[in-house]
Amino acid sequence: MAYWHLYSTLQTSMLNGLKGYVDARGRGESEHFKLAEIQTRMMADEFMKRLIAMGDEDPQAEFDAIFKRYPDELIRVRPDLNDFRTKATVFVRHDVPLTADLRRRLVIAYRLLSDWGILTTNRFIDSFINMPEQLSVNYAPFVDWSLAATRETDIYTYETVWRSTISKNPDRKPFWTGIYFDEGAKKWMVSHVTPSDINNRWVVSTGQDIVIDDMVKRTVNEQLTGTYNIILRHDGELLAHPTLMEQIRKAGGNLNAVKLHDAALTNIVDAAVNSKGSPAIVETSDAQYFLGVTRIEGPNWIFVTVYPKSLLQRLAFDNASFVLGLGAVSLLLELLLIRLVLRRQVIAPLESLLGATERVRGGDWNIRINWPHQDEIGRLASSFTAMAQSLGERDRQLQRSAQDLATQVELVLANEARLQAISAAIPDAIYVLDREGNIMEAFGNQALFAMNNRRSNNVVEALPQDISREILLVVGRCLDTGDTQIYEYPLMLQGQLYWFEGRTARLPQHTAQNAVVWLARDVSARKLAEIELRQARDYLVEQVALQTADLVAAKEKADAANLAKTQFLSNMSHELRTPMHAILSFARLGLDKAEQATPDKLKRYFSNIADSGERMLALVNDLLDVTRLESGKMAFSLTEQPLKPLIESIMVELDELAKRQALQVVLQTDGTEPVFGFDRLRIGQVIRNLLSNAIKFSREHEQVLIELTTCDAPMPRAIVRVMDRGIGIPPDELEAIFDKFVQSSRTSRESGGSGLGLAISREIIRGHGGDIFAELREGGGSILTFWLPLAPSTNQPDDEN
Repeated sequence: MAYWHLYSTLQTSMLNGLKGYVDARGRGESEHFKLAEIQTRMMADEFMKRLIAMGDEDPQAEFDAIFKRYPDELIRVRPDLNDFRTKATVFVRHDVPLTADLRRRLVIAYRLLSDWGILTTNRFIDSFINMPEQLSVNYAPFVDWSLAATRETDIYTYETVWRSTISKNPDRKPFWTGIYFDEGAKKWMVSHVTPSDINNRWVVSTGQDIVIDDMVKRTVNEQLTGTYNIILRHDGELLAHPTLMEQIRKAGGNLNAVKLHDAALTNIVDAAVNSKGSPAIVETSDAQYFLGVTRIEGPNWIFVTVYPKSLLQRLAFDNASFVLGLGAVSLLLELLLIRLVLRRQVIAPLESLLGATERVRGGDWNIRINWPHQDEIGRLASSFTAMAQSLGERDRQLQRSAQDLATQVELVLANEARLQAISAAIPDAIYVLDREGNIMEAFGNQALFAMNNRRSNNVVEALPQDISREILLVVGRCLDTGDTQIYEYPLMLQGQLYWFEGRTARLPQHTAQNAVVWLARDVSARKLAEIELRQARDYLVEQVALQTADLVAAKEKADAANLAKTQFLSNMSHELRTPMHAILSFARLGLDKAEQATPDKLKRYFSNIADSGERMLALVNDLLDVTRLESGKMAFSLTEQPLKPLIESIMVELDELAKRQALQVVLQTDGTEPVFGFDRLRIGQVIRNLLSNAIKFSREHEQVLIELTTCDAPMPRAIVRVMDRGIGIPPDELEAIFDKFVQSSRTSRESGGSGLGLAISREIIRGHGGDIFAELREGGGSILTFWLPLAPSTNQPDDEN
């Protein structure tokens, strides 16, 4: 009965303790992996932010200042800048085309890892950035990876790259790689990678390499007495086992337990993989083991503590045997004592002693017990008498000492109360540490470090390895030099990043302790303020740049408008002055020779005057047309009619001009002759302007082609194209030539004109609900195209339609 009661009690206690143990182990191992996921996401977000901010800029100059092509034709960081301990390293294979897009991404990746590398590798061996091209950007402060790359290096052999592709990772989620042995670092690793896309195109992957050697050592070497730990992949593959590490290494980092033909191990793996919840306690199918099971977040591995049932049974049996043996011994001793007392007949002497003890309890130390026999009772009586006298003297001394002690206690209690009040008021945590990092005393705000899952009396166990190592160095310097030391360090508490400032001062040399006082102050708010200040500064710089760009653009637009106005006034003065000079010249000539000139000469004078007047009238009409079009007062008379006859009539009208240029004007159609509503006068004005320009600027003996076609998408419309083999239009002026008072830089100096013809044409076409645009013709020349809707335009009021 006692055995089963003990067994049940021990089992309940053990299972609760085992569950808490694996939960703490799982949380501790998960912290490293969760930090890697956070950092790769932060790097990916920062990269995309910088890439979007750079826009279409081609950082050619900066790229050339950072990188160069080495004798093996691979591109790496320039030797004078290449410092793998503090900067990123890069290699680009010889056959990768260098585009503006690639230069942007490489410059951003180099900057990002150089800026962030020290922080992101604080807990990890390295950070890296991969792209679809054959290249790699790394920050590894212990080796220059770029020097190991060759012309044959293929990054797609690495899981960190091929699993980033859209075909292998269509969900575009971050992922953990399998375990692998890194030949360069000589360590077992696993990597976390976050891919990023733009417009469904993979552009970059950010990642961290995590060394798991220490985790495997902890799993194998740190265990509860009588138990052992293993780590499994989610599919049951063995990653760590105290007796199978050599087989696991030979298998490439993960071992299939089934292949070992070990029934007990197979039962353990099956029970752990099929367990529900984390943490959980399960029993193997052969009832030989209890398993404490929890999940390691991140790679979703399974941490298992194997507790043999035989251990619990043996412990229960040993405890039950001890209880039974102790009871038997106690019983025997009691019987012997009773026998001894009865044999000695000590009741009477004891009553005398009891009377004496009552007097002693009452404070009477003047006692003398007389016993006639020199036996044990006699010697006891003599000893009691001597003891009473000695105790009386000591009591008097103790009373005097008690009075002195009471005074000292009052002083100590007062000092302790003041110390507790000061400690409660201090917002910082204060510790007394020795050179080995043992926490000897603690004061102040302990709530900050109560959030740390690692509870220990030593900073090496309570804090991450890199931080505890630096703290021990700071404590050593303080003890060696006696100087106050200041050290800032980050710490993840309950999933949140805190920043602390540690200040150390050595205790006085006359104290018994060779230790320092460590004050840990939470400076997260200050760090956050510094970050926000930098962000605000960057935002202001960005806003100033944007506003400066807007002002520059506005100034350029105003300068362009002033230039166009100046050119217009110059052209107008020239265009008006030329016909005006002709009118005045022929008028004066007619006046001077009116009496002796023949009628034919006078007719020619008046004809020239009339021609010049017509040219002036045409210029004035163009200006009036622009004014009416801008004010919306030009009305169109839309009449259902075919367009082809209008084109043919204008070709006849300009035939003489074409012949003087030795040009051939040809009309081509697609066989349709569209009939729809349009203003014959205004559309004829547009066609005449386009065709006369094509003739004017075409080379001799060339052909001017007019195309008339129709199409139904995106809506029924007629399309007219005028194509020439002339001097062409600069590409950057294809849109500007339709602005008022603007002429092509290739024609304005040699052809004159007001620069209003194309502007008026565009307003007429758009007034009909269509559009007009210019293109470069392959082989030289220009194409001017406009289209008109075959249905009535909705841009005109009903009365005008």
